[in-house]
Amino acid sequence: MTTTGGTRSFGIDNSARTKPAPYGAAAETKKEGSKLHVGADIHLKGEITACDRLIVEGKVEASMTSKEIEISESGMFNGTVDIDTADISGKFDGTMKARKRLVIRKTGCVTGTISYGEIEIEPGGEIGGSMQKIAGEQPNLLTAMEKDKGKTEESETKAEKESV
Repeated sequence: MTTTGGTRSFGIDNSARTKPAPYGAAAETKKEGSKLHVGADIHLKGEITACDRLIVEGKVEASMTSKEIEISESGMFNGTVDIDTADISGKFDGTMKARKRLVIRKTGCVTGTISYGEIEIEPGGEIGGSMQKIAGEQPNLLTAMEKDKGKTEESETKAEKESV
């Protein structure tokens, strides 16, 4: 526990907090959007929703739709992402749809089914799997997968009824 100026910080960066407004003035607001930071020793599994920016230093096994993902050198992501921009310095394995831009840094490794608007690969960056350039506007990847799953379940139910 550290104290600064008579307040306890408990590991929280007090400079990142919004400052209280002087009497009679409007409060300061930050328009940064929602951000999730997965630290180096953290392992996160599940579905990530309502997150504008994901920063991965640990390990994530998830599906998400967002604006930005950044995977640091120590970070690993396994799953499905539908994203505007991706900046990969660590490892990604799965299905990625980078609607606007995919950047693979010199320490980055991306494998799986990848679609992108623009791509940049630094010397040393690795990429493997199925690649496809996105032409024009594309529907949300996770929504399309859910629709396909619903159609499959619907056809299985119909086939079961016909066989009875």
